[in-house]
Amino acid sequence: MMENSQAHPLLVHFCKKLSTQLESLSMRQGAIDPSEFAELVAMATHEVIDSFISGEYNLAAYRNSAAEEYKELAEQSIQFYIQTSEKIGQISDQQAIVLSESTKDSLIDLRAITEKFSEIQNHLSDEVARANDVIRFLIEQVKSLEMKTSLDPLTKVFNRYALQEHLKVILEKEKLDFDIFALMIDVDNFKMINDRFGHIAGDKVLIFIAKILQKALREGDHVYRFGGEEFIILLNRTDLEGAKLVAERLLNLCRNNKLLFQNQQIAVTLSIGLTKILNNDTVDRIIERSDTALYRAKNNGKDQYEMEL
Repeated sequence: MMENSQAHPLLVHFCKKLSTQLESLSMRQGAIDPSEFAELVAMATHEVIDSFISGEYNLAAYRNSAAEEYKELAEQSIQFYIQTSEKIGQISDQQAIVLSESTKDSLIDLRAITEKFSEIQNHLSDEVARANDVIRFLIEQVKSLEMKTSLDPLTKVFNRYALQEHLKVILEKEKLDFDIFALMIDVDNFKMINDRFGHIAGDKVLIFIAKILQKALREGDHVYRFGGEEFIILLNRTDLEGAKLVAERLLNLCRNNKLLFQNQQIAVTLSIGLTKILNNDTVDRIIERSDTALYRAKNNGKDQYEMEL
């Protein structure tokens, strides 16, 4: 069965086709036999079906599949379409009454039936317009929710899901338009900070680091919380020397800034693994290379960066 959101425009399309045929015929004669009227309805129906099958009449704009991802919005959509279906049903009932009254006599008054169909068409158009307004509103809510679900709730930077989605968009291109570098960043001795100062202090450290990372970057660069105490930065439109300068700047910012927590200063340092995103790369390979470089920075004494190019 066709979804209501798809059925509405088809009904309007059908009414337009039938109205056109009726108006054309009414200009030539004042009445019509019921059997001839049935033929007109069948003809209009076939024209609508043919245009739908051929792809001439595109219904994609009326789909709201994104709402299915979110329970609350889905419930709103379902409730809305139930109400709309009831109204469409009422309009259809009115149409049936009109037709039954019009066929009491042996002939159908073409002018009267044309006026009635025009009225029905206007009702359907109003319902579709209202449906589209609600769909647009729900889509905007979905976009807002998608943005929220792409952010890490603690640090307010992008999360791992957003990283994977952004990398997919970048890697879809056969050839990159410009150089992009990935920096995997780990907070040194984070477990020790948690053990000594507590998990609330650990959360404050992560927020502190996220703010430093964001402050140090240019517009167009993005910070992601990869998991735990690990972050990833994507640097756009820079070369290797520029990426190395950013890594050094981040290390220095952390060395020279201390978090104040309950009248105690918490010193934080970073280890960074740097890699370049290559043509025909994959998300897994990018993560693996940057992680290899990060592991080397950790083993070499922390508070430094290493490269895996």
